[in-house]
Formats: sequence, structure tokens, C-alpha cells
Amino acid sequence: MHNIHLETLMALRQFVTLHELPKTDFSLYGVRCPYCGKIDRIGRLESPEELRHSMETEAMANYETLWKIVIRTDCSLGVCRFCQNLLGLKDDMTAEPLVE
Repeated sequence: MHNIHLETLMALRQFVTLHELPKTDFSLYGVRCPYCGKIDRIGRLESPEELRHSMETEAMANYETLWKIVIRTDCSLGVCRFCQNLLGLKDDMTAEPLVE
């Protein structure tokens, strides 16, 4: 786990909520949220490249900056649409908190 400042994580969480991310309405079934325990509400956040043409330039730059700080090499980013917490999504279809 790498060191993520809570302020950065909260800024990304607020951005995700404000911009209603993820844009794709697709849930990863069977992936359990480590915060609330829901297994049918986890969505994978799109990378900045995937959203480049669907967001205004300033918002995109902000998202890309936050994304680069939070993303890890061993997982992708996701969000629980129930409790709104950001998650690390592993290849083995498990989710883990981004900070301990």
C-alpha cells in the first residue's frame, strides 16, 4: 500500500460524487466493499484517458492530477455506489481500502 494523503483521497471522492462517476453504469458483481459489505454496488472508475472527451478541460485536468496521485500499480480504482468510498480493485476481483 502506498502513502496517500487523506485530503487527496477526499478530494477525489468529492470529484467522483460531483461528476457522477463512473459514467458507465456497470457493477462488478461479487466484489465486496470492504467498508459497507455490499457486493452489488461496486463500479470501476474510468481512467482519465477514457473520459477525456466527456469532461471539460479544467475538470479533466483536476481528475487526471488526483488519479495519478491515488492510482497504484497493483490495482485499478473503483467506488462503492452505496457508501461512496473509493476502493482499490485487484485482478482477483477483490476490493481493498486505499488507506489503512
